[in-house]
Amino acid sequence: MSEKFFNVITNMLKERQLSISSISRELKSEGYDQHRLIITGYLRALCDTGYLVEQEIPPSKVYSYNYRGQETDIYRILENSLKDVDPGYRYPVAVYILTSLLNRPCFRYELSLVGITPKTSSYVRESKNERLKEFREDISRFDVPEGDKAYEMNGHDAGVILHSSDVINGIMKNLLDLTGLKSRYHSTRITEFMEH
Repeated sequence: MSEKFFNVITNMLKERQLSISSISRELKSEGYDQHRLIITGYLRALCDTGYLVEQEIPPSKVYSYNYRGQETDIYRILENSLKDVDPGYRYPVAVYILTSLLNRPCFRYELSLVGITPKTSSYVRESKNERLKEFREDISRFDVPEGDKAYEMNGHDAGVILHSSDVINGIMKNLLDLTGLKSRYHSTRITEFMEH
């Protein structure tokens, strides 16, 4: 099965639980006419590898996306981390982090994956990069809609960079085992340490 097929299934199960019959119908509407036994086997494999959760709801089994099992999905991690950011900075911080990590402008679709709707901001501008088509085609994990707008930073702003640093530090602390390495004295920001 292709990576695109994998993405179609996991995306349809991110917001809801579906039975095998419902999944088969949706796949058919997406152009994938697979036998039910093949779909069942594929779903079980996705459960075994931690991508999906199978639940018995008589008379059938239902499947849903396993968010806990996907800690390495940057969009999911970033969406959870952005919830603590000042709403006025959330959009530019998302753009700053994505463009810095991915080394390219970020697309509207990617922002939707982190729960952000682009809006007017003095910190962010629509990208007119001549390589947007190439960037779109290089993304193999999902399909970016044709003509989807892309965004990049409009210069550097200390506030955006500070909020972005806080988000990245929070992500690092959550993902890494720092037991035996952290100071027992609590400091929320490196700047507090530097001031002393």
